[in-house]
Amino acid sequence: MNMPQGPGGPHGYPGPGQPGQPGSGHQGPPPGGPYQGPPPGFQGAPTTQFAAARPASPPSSPASRAHTAIWTLGLISIAATLLGLTLDENGNNAWHSVHAWGGVAVAGAVLTLAPALARSFNLAPQRAWQIAGCGAGALVLFWVLFVLPAVGSNTSLVTTVGAAAGVIAVWIAPGRESTAPSGSGPQGHTW
Repeated sequence: MNMPQGPGGPHGYPGPGQPGQPGSGHQGPPPGGPYQGPPPGFQGAPTTQFAAARPASPPSSPASRAHTAIWTLGLISIAATLLGLTLDENGNNAWHSVHAWGGVAVAGAVLTLAPALARSFNLAPQRAWQIAGCGAGALVLFWVLFVLPAVGSNTSLVTTVGAAAGVIAVWIAPGRESTAPSGSGPQGHTW
């Protein structure tokens, strides 16, 4: 039984010497013809081993990098402040001499995380920065009163790292108000 073959050959595929067949000298649609699109069932370009191994993640924005940096610096501030207060040096630790001021330093270090926690506590960026600024101020006050006079000790170096990390976390945090241009009048605050 012979089936009639049209110009496309049996089953609709081009026959030998017809356009689109290997060896015919012509690949694809006729010149000047419209683009037909990908063949049915085409799923896109195959992925390579390297592309599949790399996780697809959106590029990080400057805000997310700042958020991560604030978390990191804030946690370093807390850890270094606590270590500087609790590590023994020459038979006693800083808690013996600073007493409640050590609590002020730890609280200040914790407050430097306010910009990173602003969304959790429904705080505006400016308010979170103000809270973190108060925490950094407490760290600097503690550093000047108790760490600077004993700057030669090892624990003072650790506490200095904690204070510096807290101040840097506040410095890079969003919400810091820009200074007003000269002649624009005083800035109004909504406290």
